[in-house]
Amino acid sequence: MTQVIYEFPLNEKVRNYLRVEHLLTLLSHPDKTCDQHNEIQFFRDFFTLLDLIERIDLRTELLRDLSSYSTTLNSWLSYPNIDVKRIELIIAMVLSVSEKLKASKRIGHEFKSDRFLTAIRQRFSIPGATCSFDLPKLHYWLSLDKNTKQQHLNQWLAPMMVLKDAVGTALQFIRNRDELTEVSAKNGFYQGIADSKVELIRVQSTNSTPYYPTLSGNKYRYAVRFMAFSEKNNESVAVDDTISFLMASC
Repeated sequence: MTQVIYEFPLNEKVRNYLRVEHLLTLLSHPDKTCDQHNEIQFFRDFFTLLDLIERIDLRTELLRDLSSYSTTLNSWLSYPNIDVKRIELIIAMVLSVSEKLKASKRIGHEFKSDRFLTAIRQRFSIPGATCSFDLPKLHYWLSLDKNTKQQHLNQWLAPMMVLKDAVGTALQFIRNRDELTEVSAKNGFYQGIADSKVELIRVQSTNSTPYYPTLSGNKYRYAVRFMAFSEKNNESVAVDDTISFLMASC
């Protein structure tokens, strides 16, 4: 029985953080990409990530959040019975990530001068346009030896590591705001009120149950609705049973 965590953002900022984290996770094992012949999928995910970070001012949002976390942590140092050394270590980590982000150029900007990536990127938006007649340059690259391709993948991902650290740190603070506690959804429905600090709803379920949660809401209130999945016709219907599950309002 595997526990599954569903995360539902309540604002656009956290929605973007989660999407960036998801894409970076997909790209996080370049050492296995060439072994598994997943180079084409690597480029799809990589270009999707570039499209996303070019549309939003992610750097400003992250710096603002990291500064806020640092201020909060410093205020904790005056509390009694606080593990001062641990808090100081976390503050140092946050400041380090923040300084690296400040020192970095505009994320993704360096790839505009990469002729290889620029030449093939526009073709990936066309369905099926990764054939050899569409992208002969790409297919030549695919024929190179594994070590050469591996070096290129690492080179392209290297500028993204500061973004990965910053997004990971921001989401860690958000997720740690609340612990998972058991709640009950009568007729498969649960409604809650979000205060100004709640940005993320986390729901834990098991893969042994034939239903999954969905969420609708905004920064003021939200509703969790459990849906039953049918393998026969791939349709989903609302669950009428009372369901106990774990949830955190972060």
